[in-house]
Amino acid sequence: MKIIHLVLGKANPERMNGVNKVVHQLANTQKELGYDVTVWGIANDLNHTYPKRVFKTVLFQQFRDKTICPFLKTAIDLVPKNTIFHIHGAFILEFSKISKLLKKRGIQYIFTPHGSFAEGAMEKNKWVKKTYFYLLERQLIQDAKAIQLLGINEFENLDNLIKIEHKRLIPNGISLHDIPALSRNGQRDLVFGFMGRIDIQHKGLDLMLKGFKQFLVQGGEGRLELIGDGKDRPKLEALASTLGIQDQIVFHGALFGTVKFQTLNTFDVFLHTSRMEGFPMAVLEAAALSIPCITSEATNINAYIEKHNAGIPLRENNPETIAEVLMNCYRLKTSNYLLVLGKNARSMVEQAFDWKHIAQQLVQTYTV
Repeated sequence: MKIIHLVLGKANPERMNGVNKVVHQLANTQKELGYDVTVWGIANDLNHTYPKRVFKTVLFQQFRDKTICPFLKTAIDLVPKNTIFHIHGAFILEFSKISKLLKKRGIQYIFTPHGSFAEGAMEKNKWVKKTYFYLLERQLIQDAKAIQLLGINEFENLDNLIKIEHKRLIPNGISLHDIPALSRNGQRDLVFGFMGRIDIQHKGLDLMLKGFKQFLVQGGEGRLELIGDGKDRPKLEALASTLGIQDQIVFHGALFGTVKFQTLNTFDVFLHTSRMEGFPMAVLEAAALSIPCITSEATNINAYIEKHNAGIPLRENNPETIAEVLMNCYRLKTSNYLLVLGKNARSMVEQAFDWKHIAQQLVQTYTV
């Protein structure tokens, strides 16, 4: 069996795009497990600008009018019949067209929308998405061998869009050998941290800042540090100034590699207050570094956090609840109990999110 992962982009792990990071790790792990894996990327340029990798990557030109590159069409005609495609990403017109080419050739494919069908995600540009879904995405789903949903929210909400039997609940994973061995520091100041794209609405960063403000007003002490960049960074910095908390917030910008992990490792608590999400890799990276996590229900990880006592899941995603949980962490730091939660977070990742286990689950989905 030959596995081809299809993604918009180059599966470059040194980008803020979470889907590209996931595809890179999944392909890498499946290759290490001995499978024949290739990544096909549809990109604006065909330069192989990404770190060295163990799997083959083929790039095809992306066109503004969303037509399919002739070389990609030819490549589909030439793949062996026992090939399985794994399509990553929803509401991408090229993928709808490619799925029809695959069906015509009798080539099976798996489809992972990466959180796009969660209730919160579907509310953004609601009517445009619903129209697109019923005109194009619906057929892509029906023709797929299986649909991989990353979280329970998306898994359940898909029933409101289309009733199918071939959906599978399989979360993202993490390669633990990619996580450096770093000792936890003993700093006195409490540091809350976030890592991800600076998208205020999507990531709930306005809720995070307002909750942090209330925490400070209530007598809490500490800093909020953010790793990442995005179009909303100037707006978020302005909001910090408006709230009068700019001196307690640090914007690190986008960080990668060793520097990213070293900075992440300085956090006492990781925050992820998203309004909509697939399954955020940043939470898994923080947990792998033994950092306890505060997460919203939309992250799809709350059930795991609660089961493993790996942090504090938010009952409600609003400033008041966020401030309450931050204050709880403030008290827990003095008793060193945050370290206990952090060790549990690492154990959670080892038990539930090792990429080798996830990759094998997906291979079973390919072959059943």
